[in-house]
Amino acid sequence: MEFDLENLANSFVQQLVDQIFENYKNQVESNSATREDRGKFFCDLSSLLGRELVSRALHLLDEHSFTYFYLKNNPHIYAVEISKGTEYFRVIPKVNYCKCEFFQCYVLKLPRGVLYQDLPSGQAGILEDWSEESRESLTCHHVLALRFHLLLKPKGRKTSEQVLKREEIKELQREIFRD
Repeated sequence: MEFDLENLANSFVQQLVDQIFENYKNQVESNSATREDRGKFFCDLSSLLGRELVSRALHLLDEHSFTYFYLKNNPHIYAVEISKGTEYFRVIPKVNYCKCEFFQCYVLKLPRGVLYQDLPSGQAGILEDWSEESRESLTCHHVLALRFHLLLKPKGRKTSEQVLKREEIKELQREIFRD
């Protein structure tokens, strides 16, 4: 039986990230979180996920709108759209998946163009904007931004809710995973 050290390490890092979120969530919920705790939270995440990824996720909180999709009479969030202008990405809380080019190439390690064949040849995609050390990741800035948004519940941000019918929720979720 071959031992896959890389998968084991990634699983361990993901558990550490989850624990960092859980610890800070507990501090926030007990009203004991201090400015230093918040700084340590972001510092710990930056150490594990990379400063650039954390910074870009925080930038999304400042610059993008978050639309939460629910079923009527059910507070469970089924999907979230993170958007700015005509650009949008839809993600599902607690699911580490996104259709963005970064996730496809640097998390799933798919060859470039598998999902987005319509990118004109010679045109730079968003991947060229990322530093070399960010080109291997456990998640993308959209998924991380959603986790931040759910945890921090930023006030004064562009946040909205939309109630959908069950069939619409199912189609929205199918669309998220459709390649």
